Amino acid sequence: MADDRIDQLMNEASEKLAATDYLACEALCTQALKLAREADDFEVYARVLMPLQEARRQRRQLAADGPMTVLTAPRMTPAQILEAHHSGCIMLIDPPYTADDEQAVRDEARRQGLFIEVLRMDRERLRQCFEDQAEREGNGALAALNPKATTVEKLDALAAQLDRLGDHEIAHQRLAALARQAAREKSQHNV
Repeated sequence: MADDRIDQLMNEASEKLAATDYLACEALCTQALKLAREADDFEVYARVLMPLQEARRQRRQLAADGPMTVLTAPRMTPAQILEAHHSGCIMLIDPPYTADDEQAVRDEARRQGLFIEVLRMDRERLRQCFEDQAEREGNGALAALNPKATTVEKLDALAAQLDRLGDHEIAHQRLAALARQAAREKSQHNV
């Protein structure tokens, strides 16, 4: 009986996926996944995951095409958040937001059929994300240096990037190395 219900759910899910009704497909797949798990039918469970993954990927991409919002204090209720934001990605900063708030916003967004992605991040994780992004940008600045540029051109380009970035250890070290190289080239030119 569970197999028939799962087959019915997955047929509907396939139709919804083909019709680009990603939220309905996700809901149907979630039901089928629950039934497969209750029946310990791991083969079916695995098969359900592919369309579920695709529906969630599409939902996430559609949400990511919307506005990006970071919410801190004052704390809004999940209902207030969704009244103000009908699509997009929402970052809830903890405190004041909790894991329960994150789940409540996610559940209510699904219930309302909204393309919303929500994540909660505590201040430590937010700090780590900030540092990781600064590191990526610094690495990008180093990679973007034109290898055919003169030493002084590279120095000026990297210095400009560091003025924008503020901090990147390897970029500072590379800038110092470029300055020493420019000094050597200048002294050789003056000889």
